[in-house]
Amino acid sequence: MTERKTCALHVEELRARGGVERVIVARVDGAAVIDDGVLEDRERAAASAASLAGIVDLAARALGLDETQGAVIYGHDRQIITRRINESLLLVVLAQTGGPADSIYPTVRRVSERIARDLAAA
Repeated sequence: MTERKTCALHVEELRARGGVERVIVARVDGAAVIDDGVLEDRERAAASAASLAGIVDLAARALGLDETQGAVIYGHDRQIITRRINESLLLVVLAQTGGPADSIYPTVRRVSERIARDLAAA
């Protein structure tokens, strides 16, 4: 199974969850693998996700963390959850705050681990 098909299969669990507005799988170089957003916005979103992961890693190392798993950014009514899948891929979820999308991080972690496992086995 291709990288794109493997990712698409696993992110369905996130897409089905209430309050989830967008799911992105991006390469750390900023290229989109999967993105629920409009075509014109995909390249910018994937590049932004890769930049965010790099900044989070840099800040974490400066504060004494050796390695990060991801990050959560809370807005007033939405949140952005990023999670590293493997050394080359990131999972990004845009979800509402409150309601069914609260406590979504364990699902994001589980989905990213499944993608990583299946890609490593391929």
